Amino acid sequence: MGKDRKTFRLRRFTVACGLAAAVSLAAAPAAQAHESHRVASGETLSGIARHYGTSVTALAAKNGIADPDLVFAGTTLVIPDGDGVSSSASASTAPAPSGGSVTDIILSAAAQQGVDGAYLVSIASCESSLNPSAVNPAGYYGLFQFDKTTWAEYGSGSIFDPAAQASAAAGLIAAGQSSRWPVCG
Repeated sequence: MGKDRKTFRLRRFTVACGLAAAVSLAAAPAAQAHESHRVASGETLSGIARHYGTSVTALAAKNGIADPDLVFAGTTLVIPDGDGVSSSASASTAPAPSGGSVTDIILSAAAQQGVDGAYLVSIASCESSLNPSAVNPAGYYGLFQFDKTTWAEYGSGSIFDPAAQASAAAGLIAAGQSSRWPVCG
């Protein structure tokens, strides 16, 4: 009889815990329901972004993903709460960064490094059409289309941050390395 009583108590505890969990989930606001997502085999970042109504750029930035084409199954992603561009909007229509327009950010970086601002803007315009979220399938990212190796050496922060990209590009040009942009430089 002692064993039956323990089994009954255990079942009652399990049911009570299950009900408490269900009540706490039901009481949570809808925005909280999508705090994270575990990547399943075959999923893409664009599919996940579309599912949660955010952008690939916002999802990549929130999770520190430098290469949006490279996401591993089993990874748990944090879903941005409404700070992304809707999936129907293209990355090129993303709002300008809070520090001003992309052009203003580039001109500011050029002035800080003592390089020609118009020249720096023309490189970014040629490389990415002034789109901080630009991704080239060949492995180049952001305004100035840095690859991961160059970014690791000369960049800082997110490879998609326009201020960081402009600062790194201006620094390289100031150091006489405009040849890094052979087509646009």
